[in-house]
Amino acid sequence: MKKHLVLCLIPVLGMLLSGCSGSKEVEAKEPPKERSYIERYEDALVNFEAKKYYKSIEDFTYVVFNAPGSDIADDAQYYLASSHYALKEYLLAIDEYQQLLRRWPASDLYEKTRFKIAECYYMQSPGYQRDQQYILKAIAAYQDFIDEYPFSENRANAEERIRELRSGLAKKVYEAGQLYMVLREWNAAIITFNEILDSYYDTPYLNDTYLEIATCYAKLLKREDMIRMLNKVSEADLSAKNKLNYNKLLNLSMDWPE
Repeated sequence: MKKHLVLCLIPVLGMLLSGCSGSKEVEAKEPPKERSYIERYEDALVNFEAKKYYKSIEDFTYVVFNAPGSDIADDAQYYLASSHYALKEYLLAIDEYQQLLRRWPASDLYEKTRFKIAECYYMQSPGYQRDQQYILKAIAAYQDFIDEYPFSENRANAEERIRELRSGLAKKVYEAGQLYMVLREWNAAIITFNEILDSYYDTPYLNDTYLEIATCYAKLLKREDMIRMLNKVSEADLSAKNKLNYNKLLNLSMDWPE
């Protein structure tokens, strides 16, 4: 009986001894070593490339605030902003990019940062039908970039963005003018279309706008004004539908009812 009892106790003693040994190992284990700012920066880059942006933001932020005088501080700030950009947090990205401009004005990332700020406004801007504040900010930011860096490799991209955004604004005005025509408000339509002539003359809507204004003048029985606008129209650049209207107005100009 005693022999049986001893055999039963052996596994229990083994577990107790194993537990004690494990606890000693835990006690002997050293706490994790604090990473240096360079190690944090390198880890952040790895996470950024792996698209783990929230993790990269944590380490880039550490570098920016704990090693602001280091050679990599401005790089960390740029990648911090770019992490927010990748997450489509464009307003946060703008703020972080602007931090770089303010804190490291001599950085070799300055030009690149200026362009990225314009890109943020572009991405933040809604469709042309809605609030235009970010569209206008994007256009201004791209134009400022071109003015400051006329020979930048990003100049062509900035110019293309401006054309795209201005075309969107012109389209909104053009559609408003067409709506007045549907309502037979010819004078209001002309005033609206004239905004394209004054402000968006470099957009694809210019040629069609001349034709629409000519149509309005025809409805108002103003022959000379109609002909003046028709003379500005490039027939070759009209759609098939608008060419029909153009030819009708030409015939009307030659056979004007008395």
